[in-house]
Amino acid sequence: MRGSLRRVHREQSGLVGKIIVVWLVLVAVLGIFAVDAASVLFTKFRLSDAAATAASTAVSTYQNERDVAAACGAAQLSVQQADPDATMAKGWCKVDTSSGDVTITLRKTATSVIAGRFAFTRDLTKVVQRETAEPSSL
Repeated sequence: MRGSLRRVHREQSGLVGKIIVVWLVLVAVLGIFAVDAASVLFTKFRLSDAAATAASTAVSTYQNERDVAAACGAAQLSVQQADPDATMAKGWCKVDTSSGDVTITLRKTATSVIAGRFAFTRDLTKVVQRETAEPSSL
């Protein structure tokens, strides 16, 4: 009886330590994924705010001057002040001259720990935000 208890004890020695190591590795991996997800969400919200502000600025400029170039210029200045790292691709500022609506499209790549390093997850870090503003009826 005594010999079998010692054998069982020897076979399980270090098992608790191994379980703790596995849990710590699992928590670390989940933490890294959480940081990446938070980075993407933060980038999306910041880009959304910059695009909405630029669209509102462009609408008010277009209402005052009736000039598409001036409206997009004001929107560009607004974006550069709000988020200098945002990318304004070709056709990023569209003004509907009949209604006065302005649509702003911005792009940005979120900084990440893991997601940006692998080809199959790199697209998850690319954020595209489109905001439309219309003239107020006041």
